Amino acid sequence: MRTRILAAARDLLGACAPASDPPTLDEIAATAGITSRKLRAYYTSVEAIKRELASRSDHEERS
Repeated sequence: MRTRILAAARDLLGACAPASDPPTLDEIAATAGITSRKLRAYYTSVEAIKRELASRSDHEERS
């Protein structure tokens, strides 16, 4: 489930212009095809998702 959420967030964050507002949790949930409630069971904020994406990116670069 986390992989699905992170993929949706990555797609939405990549589509945003740097100066624009980041997607909401509801938008990420809709893109992932899950309910907002289910998404919130894994992540409580967009910032938490961004941190995990950054962490995974850093880990992949070191591998």
